[in-house]
Amino acid sequence: MGVKNLWSLNIDELLVADKLKHIFNKEDYEVFFPLNSQLKNIDLILLNLKKNKYRTIQVKGSRTYNPTSKEIEEFGNGSGAWINLTKKSVFEPSNKIDFYIFVLHSLEDGMSKKEIRINYLIIPYKDFKKIVSKKQLRRNGTYHFFIWIDDKGKRSFDFNNIRKQISLTKYLNSFNFLSENFK
Repeated sequence: MGVKNLWSLNIDELLVADKLKHIFNKEDYEVFFPLNSQLKNIDLILLNLKKNKYRTIQVKGSRTYNPTSKEIEEFGNGSGAWINLTKKSVFEPSNKIDFYIFVLHSLEDGMSKKEIRINYLIIPYKDFKKIVSKKQLRRNGTYHFFIWIDDKGKRSFDFNNIRKQISLTKYLNSFNFLSENFK
C-alpha cells in the first residue's frame, strides 16, 4: 500500500485556501483539504457553516511566460499564463465539481525587477464547460488555455482559440461567484 504525503500540499491549492479564508467570514465559512485520494478532481471544499452547504473546488495553477513583442503589440501591456486540461477531466470528472479556480501567476514590471502578481479566475463548472466547448481539442486530447491578464488585473481573456478571443474578465478575481452560489 502506497502512502500519500499529506504534508506536502500543492502551492496553488494553499494560495486559494488562504485567499478564501481572508475573503469569507471565519465564523460562517471553513475551507477543507480532502485527504481521501478517491476524491479525484476535488482539491478544496468550501463549507458554509450556517447553511450547512458545501461547494467543491478544482484548483489549477498556471505556468507563466514572458509575453512576446507581437503579443504586447496586439493585446497591450500585460502578461500571459498557460494552462492545459484533458477532455476527460473537464467533461467526465470522477466527482462533482462546482467551481474551477485558476491561479494565474503573471509577470509585472516592479521598481527594479520583475514581480509575480497572482490573479484568480473563479468559474462555475457549468460556465466552464461552455467556455471549453468553444475551444479546439488538440490531437492528444487536451485543451490549451493561453490567458492574457492586463497589468491592472481588469481584463482577462483566452487567446488560443483559432485567433478568436474568449473573454474571461467577468471571472477575474470574482470570488462573489462562490458566495452567491450558497443562496
